Amino acid sequence: MNLDFSSWEEYKFEDLFKMKRGFFSKKPEHYEKGNIRFLTSTGKNNGVSEFYTLDEIDSTNDGRKNKVELSKKIFPRNAICVNNNGSVGCAFFQDKEFASSSDVTTLYLIEGEFNKYTALFVATVIQHDKYRWSYGRKWGITRMKKSLLKLPSKNGKPDWEFMENYIKSLNIKSLTTNNTESKLKLNTTEWAEFRLGDLFDEIYNSKANVKDEMEISEIKKESYLPFISRTEENNGCDCYVSVDTADGVEKGNAIIIGDTTSTIFYQKDKFATGAHIIVCRAKWINMYTALFIKTVIEKERYKYSYGRAFKKDLIEDTIIKLPVCEDNTPDWNFMEEYIKQLPYADNLAKVF
Repeated sequence: MNLDFSSWEEYKFEDLFKMKRGFFSKKPEHYEKGNIRFLTSTGKNNGVSEFYTLDEIDSTNDGRKNKVELSKKIFPRNAICVNNNGSVGCAFFQDKEFASSSDVTTLYLIEGEFNKYTALFVATVIQHDKYRWSYGRKWGITRMKKSLLKLPSKNGKPDWEFMENYIKSLNIKSLTTNNTESKLKLNTTEWAEFRLGDLFDEIYNSKANVKDEMEISEIKKESYLPFISRTEENNGCDCYVSVDTADGVEKGNAIIIGDTTSTIFYQKDKFATGAHIIVCRAKWINMYTALFIKTVIEKERYKYSYGRAFKKDLIEDTIIKLPVCEDNTPDWNFMEEYIKQLPYADNLAKVF
C-alpha cells in the first residue's frame, strides 16, 4: 500500500480526541515491583519510566488535601499518550491501563476506539510534527487542542480502515527472545567508584559536520554512514550521509555523548557527527560493556539538565560506581555477561 498525501485532510485535535492531562506532578513513592505503567515525558521505553502497584498509585494524592479517587489517577487502555514537556511531541500507544505525570496528555477517540494499528499510524504522524516543539517550547493541552493533524480521509472523515490496513501491510513481526531473567544479580553495595577520565583511554570532541552541506539519505545505503547528532532517537542516528561528503569520519566501537543534551549512545560501525558530540574510546569497549556503562552514565544525566552542558571536562571528572574484581578493578567480564543474559539481548547483534 502506498501513501497518497494528496487525499489527506487536516483535523483539529479537539475535533478528533477526548484529551486528558496526567494526574501526578511528581512520581509517587515507590516500594514494590508492580504492573501499572507510569508514564513521564521521556522519549524512551514507550514513555514508561516505572511500574507501580495499584496500592502505591491509590495511596498517593500528589499533595492534595482530600483523597482522590483511583479512577482519576488510572487511565484506561487503548490511548495515545503525547509528551507536552521534556521530549515534547513523542507519542506512544498504551494497550494497558496506566498512570502518568502531568507532562503527558492522553488522547482517546471521540468516535470509536483506537486499536493497535490505527494508534500506531496516528502516533507516527504526531511524531513527525514534533520538530515544532523543540528548544523548550512546551505543547500544553490548550495549545494541543487547536493544533492540526493531517490524516488519510474518506468522505470528509479520517479513513481509519486505510490506516489500520496500512500498518498491517508492513508485516511487522513481534520481537522474540530465548533469554529469560539474567542469572547474574546486581549488588551495588559491593561496587566501587571510578572516574570516567580514568576509565577511558580517549575523550575528545569529534569533527562537527553540517548536515545541509552533505549528501544525505533517510535510509541506509552503500557508502553512506550514520550521521550522529544529539537526538534521543534511533541510537543518535539523525540520517545517513555519503562518506565522500563527510569530514572527519570516526571509527566504530565508541561511546558517544551529546554534550548539551547528555544523550549517550554506542556506535559499532564508522560514523560522522554533527556539533557538540564527545567521543569516548577504550580497549575494554564492546557492544555489551558499552551498553552497561551507557546505562550507568545515564543515571547521572539529571545533573546536566536545564542548560548545564555535559562537556568534556565534566565527563572526565564524573564518578560512577561499577562491579569490581577482587583486585578492585572494573569487572568487565561480569558486565558483559550480565547484558548478554538479559531478555532480548540475543537480538542486540541485529540492532547494531
